[in-house]
Amino acid sequence: MSTSYTEQVEHLMAQYREQYEALQRTQRRLREISCTVTAPRQTVSVTAGHGGVITDVKFPTGAYKRMAPAELAAAVLSTITEAQDKAAAEAAEAVAPSLPPGVDARKLFTGDVDLQSLLSPEPQLNDAVRDVMNIRD
Repeated sequence: MSTSYTEQVEHLMAQYREQYEALQRTQRRLREISCTVTAPRQTVSVTAGHGGVITDVKFPTGAYKRMAPAELAAAVLSTITEAQDKAAAEAAEAVAPSLPPGVDARKLFTGDVDLQSLLSPEPQLNDAVRDVMNIRD
């Protein structure tokens, strides 16, 4: 015996609410990303947030004063890159559960994923939707 139209719609609405709440949790987690990396000899400390945005740069010791400008610049740049990579990895981890199976979240963040691969040529419909639309395989 099939379920009534009302029950099917209620079921779809419940699924939608679950997905919406999961999306809100993911967004919250992304906003909370904060990754701090400290260079060797504690010359510089860099904090990156979601999207690789640098939110803080500190020089925790006076070690930077004894460095040549090119050496300090290299330390700052490599620490920034490492903090951004760490933040991207956390973001990928947060988003991964909501991606289709087989999609590498890390590659998605670096732009190495074919975006068309995220959608199938035909939409995936659950049984309730198929019943409402009278679609049969």
